[in-house]
Amino acid sequence: MPGYSHPGIDFYDGMFAWFSFKKPLVRLHVPPAVIQEHRKELADYATTKAIVSFPKSKPVPVTLVKKLVRASLKAMKAKDKSSNSIKT
Repeated sequence: MPGYSHPGIDFYDGMFAWFSFKKPLVRLHVPPAVIQEHRKELADYATTKAIVSFPKSKPVPVTLVKKLVRASLKAMKAKDKSSNSIKT
C-alpha cells in the first residue's frame, strides 16, 4: 500500500486496487465506478461489481491492468478531495 513502503507517496483512506487468486482466475479488485467506466474494454473478461477476472491460463493484459489501477487511484484521489471539501 502506498505510504507505508514508499515514503514519497501519500496514503489514501482505503486501498485503490489489489489482486486475489481464486482457481483458475487471477482477480483484480477495483472500485465499481472503474468497472463501469471501462466496461467496453472489459467485455472479454468476467466481471462483478468490483472484480475483473483474468484466466490463469492466459497472460494478464498488463496494459489494461495499468489503466485500471491508474483509474482506481484517480477515483480514490477524487473521493479524498471531495471528502476534505465537505469537512471544511
